[in-house]
Amino acid sequence: MSYLSSQPKILIAGAGIGGLTAALSLHGAGFTDIQIFEASSTLTTLGVGINVQPSAVLILRNLGLLEALEKTGIQTAELNFYNRHGDSILSEKRGKHAGYAVPQFSIHRGEFQMLLLSAVKERLGEQAVHLNHALTGFEQTEKSITAQFSQRRDGAPAELSGITGHILIAADGINSTARRILYPNEGPPRFSGRMLWRGCLERAPYLTGASMVWAGHADQKFIAYPISQRSTDKGKSLVNWIAELRIRGKDDKDLTPPKTDWTKAVDKSVFERPFESWKCGGLEMKDLIDRTDKVF
Repeated sequence: MSYLSSQPKILIAGAGIGGLTAALSLHGAGFTDIQIFEASSTLTTLGVGINVQPSAVLILRNLGLLEALEKTGIQTAELNFYNRHGDSILSEKRGKHAGYAVPQFSIHRGEFQMLLLSAVKERLGEQAVHLNHALTGFEQTEKSITAQFSQRRDGAPAELSGITGHILIAADGINSTARRILYPNEGPPRFSGRMLWRGCLERAPYLTGASMVWAGHADQKFIAYPISQRSTDKGKSLVNWIAELRIRGKDDKDLTPPKTDWTKAVDKSVFERPFESWKCGGLEMKDLIDRTDKVF
């Protein structure tokens, strides 16, 4: 970009984990003119648990976020594999326990996003994050790119004036507008035939208090792990769980289910029965499901 006489103006579509981390990484590399545009009108602690592997934690450590992660998430100690009968198959250490320089973290997705958002606002300023801006398209020349956004007003989308910069980073999620424009013939992401239901609840610790449990097989599995250091500090364990089932056969002509809101609670009866007798690692899967207030 030798034609630039000053800092490039960088536009990022999406204030999720990817977009916010990109902004922090660019700022750490010396870029200061960064604007982030998020489709949602508010950012809250949505979602349940995720895992951040050591390769990603290294990046976050270099961004100065390791201490914040330690206060929020669980440093995963081990991953224990079981069959569908609850018999132990294998146990392996994770993160620093396995010799890595940094931990593996199990953490609430929404709290992780808020941690990143706080760092972005502290380093780039509140004005760097624009809510209610959904990417609808872009036009580019040899020297600039203009992104178009829409805004929800009274429940209906309204087009906003274009915003011009030098770089547009598309971090606008699985249903990415930018991806659809750049690759119009690829179609939407393909469904694997498997569905995941997720939830979390606070309960007594199990195993080491920092253990991940993985049970089942390719077409039916159950995964659980603690995700909150604050809960652990109280002598409890905030356990995230995932129930997975194959709901489409490999030969089905149409594998893709209707698009739904991933933040909307669902009926437990849709998936609970196949896990009624499952027990392993000190956990009873039906008990976890039954005691969870909301399942997504």
